[in-house]
Amino acid sequence: MVRSSRTSRRLLAAGLLAGLCALSGCGDDAGGTGSNTGKAVDDGSTVTMWARASTASQSQALVKAYNATHKNQISLTVVPTDNYLQKVGIAAGASDLPCLLAADVAYTPDFTSKKLYQDITKRVDALPFAAELTPSHMALGTRDGRKYTVPHTIGMSAIFQNDVLLKAAGIDPSAELTSLRQLADNARKVAALGDGNIGLYYTGNNGGSIAFTHFPSIWASGGEALSEDGTESRLAEQQSVAVFQAYNQMFKDGSVSPSVRNESGATRDEVFATGKVGYMLASNSVVDKVPESSTLKIGVQGIPGVTGGSSTFVGGDAIGISTSCKAPDAAWDFLAWSLGEHAQVEVYAKSHQLTLRGDLVENKYAADDPRIVKLNKLVGQGRTPYAVKFGQTFNDLNGPWLAVARGALFGADPAGSLSAATGELNESLSTR
Repeated sequence: MVRSSRTSRRLLAAGLLAGLCALSGCGDDAGGTGSNTGKAVDDGSTVTMWARASTASQSQALVKAYNATHKNQISLTVVPTDNYLQKVGIAAGASDLPCLLAADVAYTPDFTSKKLYQDITKRVDALPFAAELTPSHMALGTRDGRKYTVPHTIGMSAIFQNDVLLKAAGIDPSAELTSLRQLADNARKVAALGDGNIGLYYTGNNGGSIAFTHFPSIWASGGEALSEDGTESRLAEQQSVAVFQAYNQMFKDGSVSPSVRNESGATRDEVFATGKVGYMLASNSVVDKVPESSTLKIGVQGIPGVTGGSSTFVGGDAIGISTSCKAPDAAWDFLAWSLGEHAQVEVYAKSHQLTLRGDLVENKYAADDPRIVKLNKLVGQGRTPYAVKFGQTFNDLNGPWLAVARGALFGADPAGSLSAATGELNESLSTR
């Protein structure tokens, strides 16, 4: 069988990390020859760190606060998100990873399988608040009972609404959305206002974003997007198909802006900031990045299923000490501090970010913002899908998912698009 050029490019990119690791033996040793006592050390070390651009603002805020109060200094490099996997693969092949490697939490099963991180089980378990760390992040960073990463940021999907526009359409903004059917009805009412108003907006030209915002409707409907081990797609099953049929119909009836087909995420928040959008599927960064105005008051809702329920995709970043690190104790000093109460409350919560610890959810800053309170509650309803090959399948621009998702959202036959792609999705999910 001759592979398509797109599939060949995708498998080549996906195989880069595995191939380089095979050649160099990524993670074969404990990683580093410096202080490795298992205790945090603030001895004036320079600790290198990488973070992807899409979550850099949170990393930069933590690094700035840490560097101002410690002898150790974190040297942070922000890597373009689309180039992250390639850069990590090349560095892993040369045993030249940074000490601290932050990455999309969905990538951690792949990274731990390649032994890119040091085992930090004893370090984590010694934290007095270890049991309070975000469960979904900790689960994906654990392999064979050993812990390799800790939470770094939370990026969760939700529905953000413009209460001003909803009132103008005769909709009570305080009423909970009970189903996708109700969302569709409300979106039609907003679009019917005319004057360029949009019922529903989302990112429709980015595979990772579509999974992030649409998988929760599958879970809320009682379905699954993937098999438990993450090697098979279940997107052609009844609950998943019904979700994409509902969104497809909203697009056809004009409740969804035609421009979502070209929206990569780069201008999504700007569109919402105009005050012309009733509902938007997006991440919690909206609360921090989009300013309110006389025409925009932002409310928060969970993402509903077809006939009921509510869920969210709990994404964001995990971070660990790489096997290339020669100063693991100094690196751990930053990680332990970043999860401490001061960093979580005075750096994260103060800037409208969600905390990474359950015991700090009700902090003084969150209490002043009902939107943050709502988001914190939604985290408990959320999921993070497990798949070693999630990145190459759903996030990669050359992966199979984007074309499939666009066909399901905007094409003539959502069920057919999802069913026809099962083999290609399964191949990508199971490719080592």
